[in-house]
Amino acid sequence: MKQAKQEAFSDDKLKRKDTALHFKNILLNTDLNVFSLTAPWGGGKTYFINNLIKMLEKDSINVLYNAWESDFYDSPLIPLLVELLNKLEICNKKSKLEEDIIWSKKFAEKICKSTTLKAGLNAGIANCSLNFDSNKKMMDSEYIELKNQIQKFKDKLKLIQKKLNKKIIIFIDELDRCHPMYTIKTLEVIKHFFGISNIIFVLAVDKKQIENSVRTIYGINKGQENGYLRKFIDVEFQLPNTDYNDFIKFHINKIWHKIEIFIENSRYYNYCMHQLIDQFGYLRGMDIGKEQDYLANLILQISSLLNFSIRDIEKYFMRFSLILDELTSKDILFIEPCIILNALSMHNLEEFNNYIYSNQSEQIKEINKTILSHWKGLLFKAYKEELDNFYNHNYPNNEPLRNNALKIEHILNNFISKHANEQEKYLQEYPLKIKFINNFQTFD
Repeated sequence: MKQAKQEAFSDDKLKRKDTALHFKNILLNTDLNVFSLTAPWGGGKTYFINNLIKMLEKDSINVLYNAWESDFYDSPLIPLLVELLNKLEICNKKSKLEEDIIWSKKFAEKICKSTTLKAGLNAGIANCSLNFDSNKKMMDSEYIELKNQIQKFKDKLKLIQKKLNKKIIIFIDELDRCHPMYTIKTLEVIKHFFGISNIIFVLAVDKKQIENSVRTIYGINKGQENGYLRKFIDVEFQLPNTDYNDFIKFHINKIWHKIEIFIENSRYYNYCMHQLIDQFGYLRGMDIGKEQDYLANLILQISSLLNFSIRDIEKYFMRFSLILDELTSKDILFIEPCIILNALSMHNLEEFNNYIYSNQSEQIKEINKTILSHWKGLLFKAYKEELDNFYNHNYPNNEPLRNNALKIEHILNNFISKHANEQEKYLQEYPLKIKFINNFQTFD
């Protein structure tokens, strides 16, 4: 049974549909050729252009080219032409393009055999492997022939676009992940072989990475790369920053069924909402909405503090889900330490290891500018300290801390022998469950 196509931005957790609608209108009405769609690494560029293509489906001919998947080619011209001609062959079913496509394919074959595009000041902008024959008239030289063929190719594409009566929009993704030389070559190919009215390029890039590529190849100083990029890019569009709150709530909902198992079996402990645990260590009525809001806010604060990108947050929840899978029916879900230490292990593994292997809780106070110094009260060593103080009667005049320690003791007593040393050992070894997840690496 054929599945129905998913509507564009149907899962728009970043609220970018309105932005896409405006961008769509610009693309369909512009007379410019090259746009850059910029956002930091992991900023949601791929999601945005994939859904923008869905949105444009009936209004334009759209080609998606993943540059990073193709940078094993010496020249980006080959995969670019293949992607474009493949799309035109599909369009040929409704338009009389067969002869034009055949000519374009022959041109592609010839140009790819005779030309090697290179970039860099030493190599020159275009280094053609064409023979120079002094016995020929210059009008008959291979260079002139190639130049004429490129112009004929442009004219042919212009004719195809008119027959289709739609703009052709070529989206280039992951260009900023390519080798710097391949990145520059791609910009050069767009300049030399395209530049055709109603054929538009949209480059989804991290501007900083593109600037780094320019500096690497041309050896120019920081700040000078914009002059180079202006030769190729007509308009730069910055993808607006987004509110991560809804995005985080979406991911909490996705894994909530795993958290709920611990709640239903009274194996869930929340330090800041410890009043939910009665004197016997069992959960009283919980407002799930408030609990999810609290966890979302905690993760949002951490993400902001550590400058997590959208992709970082996705990785974070992937790892957090693995942590929940690792806990057994004999374990308690100490929710805040799991959230905080998972983030710390992603952000700074050295500090995470220092936390696990150091027996000196004072070390937490010495670590600055990390989540440890922000949420010391929500970590396992703080739990241990509170239990120690509780057992040693060091909280006679501090009712909130004494009550909190009492709640920790009650919930531990439900699953662990009441011997304090066993409870202490459990709390001490608990972070190793989170450390285990560090052995699973996620890649882009």
